[in-house]
Amino acid sequence: MAAETTAPPPSSSLPPPAAAAAPRHPRLSGFGQLDASVKELTSSQAELLEKIQKLKQEVQNWRSNVETQVRTCQNELQGLKKGLDSEVEQLKLEMEEIRSAIQEEKGNLPAQITNSETSNNDTEQALQTQVQALKVDTDASMEEQTATQP
Repeated sequence: MAAETTAPPPSSSLPPPAAAAAPRHPRLSGFGQLDASVKELTSSQAELLEKIQKLKQEVQNWRSNVETQVRTCQNELQGLKKGLDSEVEQLKLEMEEIRSAIQEEKGNLPAQITNSETSNNDTEQALQTQVQALKVDTDASMEEQTATQP
């Protein structure tokens, strides 16, 4: 369009058919340049659309892979959680059994102490008897030695 405004007006000395042909030629070459630009833009647009579609497909594939990995991790975590829950329940049962055993032992403790005291008393009496027997033996032995001495 800039070519139209800068083109000189047709002179009257030129024949009308030549004057009409001259302005048409620059106008056609402008359309040719415009056509070439449109084709270039169209091909660039097609390339860009193709790149965008490829990128879009890559993003979809990436997202699908990530979702698969997330599901796999979630399943693994759920399995681990179930295993831990089971172990915790087992530990709770074992702790209850230990508590019960401790309570039972606490209940038996006074009886054991009494039995132990009785056993200690019996042991003490046996020891005292042995000590007395040793004293008697020692005293007798001393008397013999004194009697045998001149």
